Amino acid sequence: MHLSLNNSLGKWILPTTAPFSPEATNYFSRLDAAGDTTYVDYKQPLANYIDGLVSLGGAYWDTMLSATSFVGVGIQGITVPLRDGMTVPTNNNFVAGDLDQLTGLSSDGATKSLDLNKNATDLSLDDHALSFHLTNGRTTTAGRYMGGALSNLEVLGNSTGFRARSFTSTIGVHGTSVSETGLIGISRNNSADYDWMYETTGTAVIPSSVITASPLYMFRAATTSFPAFRAATYTVGPALDLATLEGLQATLLSEIRTAHTFVAAASYFSRLAAAGDTTHVAYKAPLTNYITSLVALGGAYWDDMKSSTSFVGVGIQGITVPLRDGMTVPTQSNFVADDLNQLTGLKSNGSTKYIATGITTYDAGTINDVSISAYLTEQSATPSNKAFIGAQGLVIRETSNTNEVNTKNRNYASQTTAATSITGFIGHSRSSSSSYTLRLDGSSTALSQISQVISPNEILLFRESIFGSPSDARLATYHAGPALNLTTLEGLQDTLITEIAAI
Repeated sequence: MHLSLNNSLGKWILPTTAPFSPEATNYFSRLDAAGDTTYVDYKQPLANYIDGLVSLGGAYWDTMLSATSFVGVGIQGITVPLRDGMTVPTNNNFVAGDLDQLTGLSSDGATKSLDLNKNATDLSLDDHALSFHLTNGRTTTAGRYMGGALSNLEVLGNSTGFRARSFTSTIGVHGTSVSETGLIGISRNNSADYDWMYETTGTAVIPSSVITASPLYMFRAATTSFPAFRAATYTVGPALDLATLEGLQATLLSEIRTAHTFVAAASYFSRLAAAGDTTHVAYKAPLTNYITSLVALGGAYWDDMKSSTSFVGVGIQGITVPLRDGMTVPTQSNFVADDLNQLTGLKSNGSTKYIATGITTYDAGTINDVSISAYLTEQSATPSNKAFIGAQGLVIRETSNTNEVNTKNRNYASQTTAATSITGFIGHSRSSSSSYTLRLDGSSTALSQISQVISPNEILLFRESIFGSPSDARLATYHAGPALNLTTLEGLQDTLITEIAAI
């Protein structure tokens, strides 16, 4: 999937596609009727998944008994069947906070499940399959993940791998890992054995027995025992090839994440426009590349990052617009348009101009899981122990010497480090109690410093305290959040600045 530029509108848009297939269009209309609007951003990957199932036909589509998607939809969409005519499941206690569009629906291990409103007797004795796509490591090893209440057809947890019954009272033990993600399923097409899939594939030589009437559930099987896990989708129906199904679902998850990157960039541009910034339009391509790279990495680089804006490729109105929607909006003091250069960033005056991020040193991360950085494009004219970013106990500041920085990461005893140059990316990241990593002048160094409790002061840019004088350095961007790989982040910001300068 690639972006294209609409020159008349000055906007980046998703590529146009042919009209969706009748099956995909029907699914979308039923999502609309359920009140789901979230799915609109993910139409193409959802359509591709449905079309893949339709092309295989049979047990993958025409005779599939129950299947919904938990990715790319809103909470209203988790009970909308992929194919019209399938029975509609019942949502028991799931709320919007349980759902992530990229990874699916998470149960609580206590009260939340889906009644599939199908019975084991709807399946044939020697022609049936159950599957779900696990997207996180299980937090519990016990419990019934899906299946029938009377335990002749179910997938259960186990301390190693998983267990299953396939129309038999005998439990088969499969797999060797607890945290494995991917498709977990069973499929029987004969009376003598059934196939299973979990991190690998295998065959369980366990004969089938008489079918017992038993309601089918997702996120449980018996009336008690609710395991905690997150799933992207599930299927119930006749026997099929589990590896083929997993391939389609792996593509769905990948394409959902790709679509999400474009949604994130579009959100940023929308918020810039709402702030009155028109300057960014000329720099949408490099800004899009930067944001999509962060989104692709996820975690501390995007989903969990606490504060970050760009000072390059935007106008003065854009310097306080967070990269990700939901981040706290910073407050700027006294900056004007002349302080900003689209290619090199924002410059303070060394006296009255600074930015308050709106987060504290403890909002940024936990005591041993935190990082901050700033990208310097111009040093202070006269170094004098002024900060580029941070607050007491979590800070990067210059010293009175040229090309030397003073850093603290969850500690009060500062570390002083000299470099050939302090322009470029400067950051530090702590992921242990005994030391933190400093990235300076293109290299990383582990600094031995035990973490300690520090005061929860607001993180500022260009100075460490509202009572101190700002640095008169120039910054291109900054970040604050959980620990991450500083070299990776530096590479993305190098690319951003290079691509901005090329326009």
